[in-house]
Order: sequence, then structure tokens, then C-alpha cells
Amino acid sequence: MFTMDPRLAAAALLSVTFACSRGGDTPATRPLTYDGATSISRNILSEAAPAFERKSGFKFAKIDESGGGKGLNRLFAGEVEIAGVARRLTADELGRQPYFQIIGYDALGVFLNSKNPVKGLSKAQLKAIFTGAIVNWKDVGGPNLPIVPCTEPLASGRNTLGVFQSVVLDDAPFAKVREAADPADCLSFVAGNPGAITFATVAYAIPGVRSLPVDGVDATPAHVIDSTYLLSRPLLLVTRGQPTGRAAAFLEFMLSPDGQAIVGKKFIPAR
Repeated sequence: MFTMDPRLAAAALLSVTFACSRGGDTPATRPLTYDGATSISRNILSEAAPAFERKSGFKFAKIDESGGGKGLNRLFAGEVEIAGVARRLTADELGRQPYFQIIGYDALGVFLNSKNPVKGLSKAQLKAIFTGAIVNWKDVGGPNLPIVPCTEPLASGRNTLGVFQSVVLDDAPFAKVREAADPADCLSFVAGNPGAITFATVAYAIPGVRSLPVDGVDATPAHVIDSTYLLSRPLLLVTRGQPTGRAAAFLEFMLSPDGQAIVGKKFIPAR
């Protein structure tokens, strides 16, 4: 895990303070820009950005939610200063030498309707369900009921889809699924449909659904941090290079007790 040298953080804050004292719209005083994973945008930055502003006086222009993949593309194109990613960076992405900081840990939960009696699924069963090889719950110990998988739009390029397809499907294509605009929409669909199944960050859990053990392992904090749970993932904030100015100050804030307390409300903090 990359953490920021305290001297760098102090220098960043000093540079921002100096820029402000001179006045004018400079790179150090313009509002920060962010795009990336919705799990980070909605569940962390929605609270962390205002808290950082109250502490430092520096604002975010906008918190975009294009997804981790598109957020990284915008970062590398110079369109935003910080991207949020809810997965490990690929070798190609690391080859572009970004700076990244782990601010916490998350898990993708596999969610069923709370009335579905199935107690757990294996990776092989999940792969068969989402690739269309298993289409009825009776084949995995459940009722005689058609399985209705729900996902975000398959063409969206979102990290959650990519992680699940890589880790569970071994990069095989998804079969026909019900596509919804957002993971929250899929969870609402599962809550109202006994045969439905979806996957989403555990932070999105709602009444009417429950998450399952995968390969007999629950998504407990210990299992997520050590990656024993199959669908564990880190939460990253990424910059194009060593951050400076207010971007460096924000990354340092996210590892402070205040920032980690915000992460810990929905996820597992890094510290």
C-alpha cells in the first residue's frame, strides 16, 4: 500500500496556502476534479469531500460517477485529477506509472431475495448461473424456480462487471441477463423477485435481500482484507503521478482518522 510521506503532505498544504495568499485562480486553488467508481463516489466522497472542504477550505468542482474504468481513462487523459477505482490496477495501468493509495477494502456480495432458501454458492455454480449453464434454482439446492440474473449494462465497462467476469466467470461472456442502469436498481429488482440474483458492493445491501457465502467463505472484514473471500477488492484513489497541492492534501486527509472514519461507515478502513 502506498502512503504519503508526512513531509510531502506538509509541503502540499503549504503550497496550497501560499497560492491562496497570492489570490487568483491557480492550479493550486481551482476546485478538485474526480471521476470513478460509484461505490467510492456515493459512499465515501459524498461525505468526505464536504468534510475536507470544511477542514481545508478546498472544494471539489464535481463528483462524477462514470465508473472506475472510465474514471481512469479520464485521469490519464488529464480531464480529472483524481480517479476512484474499486479493484487492483492492471499491469497496463501500472505501466503508466500512476500514484495510488488504498483507502479501504470492499467486497462484492452475491445477493438473493431474502425468501430464497439457498444458503451458499460455489464459484463454479456462480459461473454456471451467469453464463447460462444453470437456469433453475433446483439445480443448486433451491426451489423449482427460474433463475433471473441481473447486472449493470454489460456494455457499460464498469469495474464491478469486470471484476466479476474476471474472477468468477474466468473471462467467459455473460449469458442473457436482465440489465439495469445501476447496482441499486438490481438490488431493488432482487428484493421484489424470489428468483433473482445479482452482485454488488456490500455497501448497497437493502431490506429484502441477503448476501451469500461464496465457496463457504463469508465477506467478513478479516476474510476481505486477506482476500480469503473470493470477491474482495481494494478501494483506490489514483493520480497521474506523485500528487501535489490540494490533491496531495486530500489523499492525506483520506488516511487521517477523520477520513478513515468515513470509509469505515460502509467499508473496511485501511488503517
